[in-house]
Amino acid sequence: MRTLLFTLLCFWQCTAQATHYFVKDKSCEAISPEIEISLSATLRDLDNHQRKRQNLRQKALNKYSEQYNQQHEQLYVEERFTTNSSHAAETPTISRAQKKLHYLIKLTPSKNCNQQVAMTSELFISGMHKHSLSNTIEGNAIDVTLDINSSPKFTQFNNPLITPTNFFGLQFGSSYEQVLASLGLASLSLSDNNNAILVYGRNHAFHFKNNVFIGYQFHETLLPMVINNELSLANEKLQISTGTDQAIFLDTDLTQPAINKLKNSFDEVETASYKVSINKSEQRVVGISHGELVEHIKSNTQCYNGTILADEYLKKHKNSKTLKVVNENHENIIITPCYEFIYEGNGYISKLKLVKPFSTAKIKLAALAGYINQSTQWNLSGVKYNDPVASLAKLGDYDEFFDSAEFTSQHWDGYFYIYDGKLLSAELTSNDY
Repeated sequence: MRTLLFTLLCFWQCTAQATHYFVKDKSCEAISPEIEISLSATLRDLDNHQRKRQNLRQKALNKYSEQYNQQHEQLYVEERFTTNSSHAAETPTISRAQKKLHYLIKLTPSKNCNQQVAMTSELFISGMHKHSLSNTIEGNAIDVTLDINSSPKFTQFNNPLITPTNFFGLQFGSSYEQVLASLGLASLSLSDNNNAILVYGRNHAFHFKNNVFIGYQFHETLLPMVINNELSLANEKLQISTGTDQAIFLDTDLTQPAINKLKNSFDEVETASYKVSINKSEQRVVGISHGELVEHIKSNTQCYNGTILADEYLKKHKNSKTLKVVNENHENIIITPCYEFIYEGNGYISKLKLVKPFSTAKIKLAALAGYINQSTQWNLSGVKYNDPVASLAKLGDYDEFFDSAEFTSQHWDGYFYIYDGKLLSAELTSNDY
């Protein structure tokens, strides 16, 4: 009995003293001076960098608990990771044994923080920081602001039917907000002051002018594959009907009379022959559109190019008219015209992908084809696509392997992928958070 009472008392005390962590929460009010803790760790060739960061967070919280008897219930957190190496940047290749990962954390005991963004120690240590970001779409009629924490993420079409007058339960003339409320947060958005396009899944585009739904478009090659790879596939249950006949499924073998009916009912229908066996082919729908399609969107998005700190770029261009993606993991991605994929997290840039220039010649979303600058390639502080691998020495340290170069600098860690001694693409994690 005594053991049970002790356990219950311990449970109550631990629960009462549970600490929650808050990052980028402006509602927090400091109740005592910030507590600063600095740690470092050695990075070796095969180390998991994410695990190293988690270990440093855990050690910092342990150090806080050991040094301060009072366990505050709310802690406002600022943190920063940086790396350095004792080798000169001009050295073509380096030994990673001397590389250091430095961690600085500032913990401010606070009150009145926003409990909706509270993190447990486990969540904070994992690095899966909660965030609340907004996309703003401006139109002549109304301004719409979307909060990714309150908007439902699109997963599938509850009403899979398309007719000349009804598209997944929506009609022409519906507002931008009505489409979002019905279908959820779009997988991709592209907009300027008067025009907007929302893409659901990989293949369904809703076109808007002055905040009004004016056109629908489906196509198997709506987007480039490199963007498709970030999005979920949502075509499996799509059905098409002329409004009078029984609906046909997307993968249905169509007779010529059925094709003629579709072409008489929709503005544009495209079919293709599919080989289903050695001796049999089927004619299927690969594209269909109806209404007015937006073919050009004015973009004021500037390329990142590594000319300023990544977070400063985000602050400056957060509300610019740009191409924005919400991927399967509900990450926000800004795609610039210069083949840069900028991943947003908690108000900072957490990851940067520099992708090999891709063609938009065969895609069907004309506005996106115009958005991508075909004559521009990615450029990171003077190191460009197709440059020799040795040019990385201008930015930081690297180890070259068969088809990649492990890279580290003041601001980035990650890999550049190479072919025939030339840089093709990169996946980099920011050290500036």
